[in-house]
Amino acid sequence: MFDNLLKLLSSVTNVSPEYHREHCIAAKQSVAACHVCKDVCPHEAITLKRFVEIDDVDCTGCGLCVQSCPSQALETKPSFQPGGPLKCSQVKGSAQSIQCLSRLSPTDLLRLAGTKEKITLVRNDCAKCKIGTEKIPEVLEEIIADAKKLSDFRERNLEFQILQQEKYDTTDNPDKISRRDLLRGGFRTLQTTAADALAPLDPGEEKSTSLPREMQRHYAVIEKAKPEPEQLVPWMLPRVKDGCIMCPVCTNVCPTKAFSRDFKPKDENGNELGGSVLMLEPDRCNGCNACVKACPVKVISLDTNVTWEELSGGKEIAFHKKPQAPTQGVVARE
Repeated sequence: MFDNLLKLLSSVTNVSPEYHREHCIAAKQSVAACHVCKDVCPHEAITLKRFVEIDDVDCTGCGLCVQSCPSQALETKPSFQPGGPLKCSQVKGSAQSIQCLSRLSPTDLLRLAGTKEKITLVRNDCAKCKIGTEKIPEVLEEIIADAKKLSDFRERNLEFQILQQEKYDTTDNPDKISRRDLLRGGFRTLQTTAADALAPLDPGEEKSTSLPREMQRHYAVIEKAKPEPEQLVPWMLPRVKDGCIMCPVCTNVCPTKAFSRDFKPKDENGNELGGSVLMLEPDRCNGCNACVKACPVKVISLDTNVTWEELSGGKEIAFHKKPQAPTQGVVARE
């Protein structure tokens, strides 16, 4: 009975991130290929053997490993109510809080915003914190920058206010809407406000278990903007130059199985193309850079010039290795 009580207490207080081995570059390749999470952990809670192991006792839940993971194999599920300020657990007061602000992802910030234009985040002195480190403010700024890229794409100008305080109550929220603000602009403003309320930035729930949660939400935010086919979207995709030898390395190391090979390719009409092709599913690529680093002939690079038509268009040919011309025989002289 005592053991069961300990397990229950551990599950309630556990702040360790979720680890998805199938998305981990270290697990798919080797610990030499990626060890960023271990390097950034300030509490030596992560060890790398064949895959990532997190010590639930040493882990404080700061989220630094989550933010550093290039393939999004580490994830958190922070709980909060949209529209209000959010503080870290080291700030006293009645405002809602999470363990550490660096546990938030860019789409978490969009969910936190709801229909508001200004978000207040409150932290204590990170340099003296036992949960995180002095790196937290810098990491938080990077998360905010990524969130703003998504909100700008949705034509919403989000403002983020970061405060450093020892105490913060719900009543301290400076972002209050007055009666004058509600009435300003007349009926037109009310129409806009109503439209915003019906279309918050919340990307919704993820649909697939085979892809990282943040990646799916990122895609959903773009999709809900209903971009034009030729419009550039905030996404990265690998480009393969001439010189590809059609080896299986990129397909093997890709943590989301975005790459695949076809040695009997056909066109849309079912006609054989000849040779072999490297196929890419754009909406399965999270820009982790694993293929770029692993490519033995160094012909892969990441590109940010991605259109909505390409991202949403389904599987495409990333590289076509055409069949070699038959070798001409040498006629022997008599």
